[in-house]
Amino acid sequence: MKFTSTGLMASLAASASASALPQFARSSYPAPSASASSPARILLGNPGHIYVADFTPKTGKFEISINETIEGGNSWMAFAKPNLLYAVDENSNELRLFNLDLKTNELNLTTKKTASTGVVHLEFNSDKSRMVGAAYGNGTIDVWNTKDGGLELIKTIKSPGKLGPNKERQDASHPHQANLDPSGRYFAVNDLGTDSVVLIDSKNDAFTDKNIPIEAGCGPRHGVFYPRGQDKATHYIIACELSNQALVYSVTYEANTLAFKHYQSISTYGKDAPAKDIKKAAVGEIILAPNNKDVYISNRLSGQKTDSIARFTIAECGTLTYAETVSSGGLLPRMMSFSLTAKHIFVGNQDGTNGLVALKRGSDGKLVEKPVGSLPGSVFGEPQFGPQYVQQIA
Repeated sequence: MKFTSTGLMASLAASASASALPQFARSSYPAPSASASSPARILLGNPGHIYVADFTPKTGKFEISINETIEGGNSWMAFAKPNLLYAVDENSNELRLFNLDLKTNELNLTTKKTASTGVVHLEFNSDKSRMVGAAYGNGTIDVWNTKDGGLELIKTIKSPGKLGPNKERQDASHPHQANLDPSGRYFAVNDLGTDSVVLIDSKNDAFTDKNIPIEAGCGPRHGVFYPRGQDKATHYIIACELSNQALVYSVTYEANTLAFKHYQSISTYGKDAPAKDIKKAAVGEIILAPNNKDVYISNRLSGQKTDSIARFTIAECGTLTYAETVSSGGLLPRMMSFSLTAKHIFVGNQDGTNGLVALKRGSDGKLVEKPVGSLPGSVFGEPQFGPQYVQQIA
């Protein structure tokens, strides 16, 4: 199935719609690899398939070691070592649990449960006993009991914010991502439809919610807490899909809540690499380097031959400064993530020449524009069916 230009925009509207590290909660980031010389095992998802690709840094070669036909929109997954794989189907109300055996390269469905329709993101708590799902399609947030490899729905929270001013894209609540803060207590859920962050307090398993309005019309998609490696955050950085901005908020820990204060707004495009039509552009992903010195943002629908990855340096005070832009190697880079060594960034392009690329990252944070490794989009099926999810898991 190939989207028309109108269909692709509709799809983006609908679908754009790790383990805990010592002393602090880092559900979003896998632990550093103990064997940097072994092939990196990259988990990939797209409509109708779940893959594992093996990447050898020395040769830059990708090899598909697992290619399973899995019905549905496999646009986000959450992996718990050694073998538990939770996967959304963003086109239905099902959440699936698989057994993923990386030794035998086998993937088998264990169970599936129903809850909110259109979940596009999953986030564990620090010990992986709870998981929060952001349901873009349903305007809700699901809380799951995943203790001991289980999958039981605890509660569903209706996103409470007021709709934003964009009548086409903000016609309903659209929770897009859940971020666990470094303390391990709070989840920040970005709602593209209401221009707000829904703060969920997991203390005593209550999962109470509080709505934090942000800039009207921005369309918050994904965000990161800053810094990594500490027990508390000082800032929250949000990549906004509708305004194509990064918004920086200072974070203060108060009694039973977090306080957000707007600190900075900056375009996700540099003057040297603008979008052809900023109104048609749409931010994809934002990631923060392990050394807390660089932020990377993927820019989609830029109107250029390929879409791009913008790098920003970040000061200790939280200020972002634009540094450079490199090609994503394809089109529609919905997700990207670091290798476990942080020496590469893996980018999934839904369309264009390269479906999967590995970009080399220098010690100074700069990216080498020519990919050190890639797989063509045709490997993943028809045009516009490239990887939506990409994450090294081993």
